[in-house]
Amino acid sequence: MWKVKWWRVAVALAGFFAIAYLLAATASYLMPWYAAREVSRNSPNLGVVPIPVPDKSIAKLEGPRIEQFDFSFQVPWQEVEQQKTGKMISALTFKEGATLLIINPSTALDNKRIVQGGETAGQDANAIRGVLGARALSSNYDLMAAELEATPAQVKWWATRRENVRSMVLLGLKSMEANEANAIYKASNDEMHGFQIGNPALAPYRVRILLFDRNDRRYEIWINVHQGRVQVLSQAEVNGIVASIRPIPHS
Repeated sequence: MWKVKWWRVAVALAGFFAIAYLLAATASYLMPWYAAREVSRNSPNLGVVPIPVPDKSIAKLEGPRIEQFDFSFQVPWQEVEQQKTGKMISALTFKEGATLLIINPSTALDNKRIVQGGETAGQDANAIRGVLGARALSSNYDLMAAELEATPAQVKWWATRRENVRSMVLLGLKSMEANEANAIYKASNDEMHGFQIGNPALAPYRVRILLFDRNDRRYEIWINVHQGRVQVLSQAEVNGIVASIRPIPHS
C-alpha cells in the first residue's frame, strides 16, 4: 500500500526548487540536459503524459456510496471489511480485494502556494514564478496539468537556461505525483476536472483519481490491491467512480 508522508513531500519540493534555481543561476547549459538524461534512465515513466481515456463507457456501480471529508462517491465493491479514519486520510478495505485511501481535501498540499513561496515571497520565489509562468501558477489544476505534461525529453542542450530549468522544476513535481505511473488519463465530471494516474488493467493495478472543483479544491482517491496482485476494477468502473464524485453540501 502507498504511504503518504506530506512533510517529506514538502521538504523534497523545497530542496528541488533550490537545486533548480542554482542551475538557473550558475550551471552550464549542459548540466540540466545531463540531469534529465539521468532522470529518464532512472524513472522512465516520467515520459508518460496525459491522454484521453481510451474507454469512455461508464459502468453502473452496485456498491455503497462512501461519504468522507466533505465529499462522496460510489464504488463497485459491495462489502467493507475494515475502515480507519484519521484527520488526513481514511482507509477502507473491501472483501473483493480493493483498498481505498481517501485524502482529506482540507489537508491536501497547496503546491501552487509552495511554488510561489508561501507567505515569504523572496527573490528565489520570484525567480521560480518567473520561470514557470503565469498560466502554470494560475491554479493548482493548471500547475498539475503543466507538470504532468513535462517529460525529460523536453530538456535539450540547445534550449535556453530558463526553458530547461522550467522543465526540471516541473519534472521534480511530476516525480512526486506520478513517478510510477504506467498511464495518465484526463478525467472529469459535471463539476470537476483533473486526472487519473494509472491503468487499472495493468500491474500493479493502482489508480489515483485527482480532481479539482471550481474553487480549485483538490479531491484525491487512491485505489490499490490488498489481496494478491489481481485487477480489482475496470476502466469503466473508474469512470463510474469519477462520475459519482460530489462535494457534500452544507447548510
